[in-house]
Amino acid sequence: MESYLYVTAALALTVYGQIAIKSRAILHATGEKTGNYRTFLVAMFSDPWVLSAFAAAVIAAAVWMLAIRKEDLSILYPFMALTFVFVPLLAGLMLGEKVSGLQICGMLMIVGGVGLAAFAR
Repeated sequence: MESYLYVTAALALTVYGQIAIKSRAILHATGEKTGNYRTFLVAMFSDPWVLSAFAAAVIAAAVWMLAIRKEDLSILYPFMALTFVFVPLLAGLMLGEKVSGLQICGMLMIVGGVGLAAFAR
C-alpha cells in the first residue's frame, strides 16, 4: 500500500510540473514580442514557478524510487499513464485549452487500461 501512496505523489508532482510550466510559458510568451527565444528561456529559467516545477520533478523521481523498491515495476508503471489523463483535463480546466471528445475517449481507454493492469496481478 505504501508504494501506491508514493506513486500517487509522483503522479501529482508530475502533473503539477506540467501545468505550472505551461501556465508560465503562456505568460512569458505573451510578453515576448520579438520572438527572441533566448529572452523567453531566460525568463522561464528564472521564474520561481518554473523552478518549483523542476523541484517537483526531482521530488517525483525520489518518491518513484521509493515506490518501486517494494513493488513490481510492471504493476506500478501503468499508473504513470494517468498523467496523460490528468494533464489534458487540468489544462482544459485551468488554462482554457480545448479537450475534444476524441481525446476524452482516449483518456477513458487509458483509465480502462490502467484498471486492467492493476487487476492483472
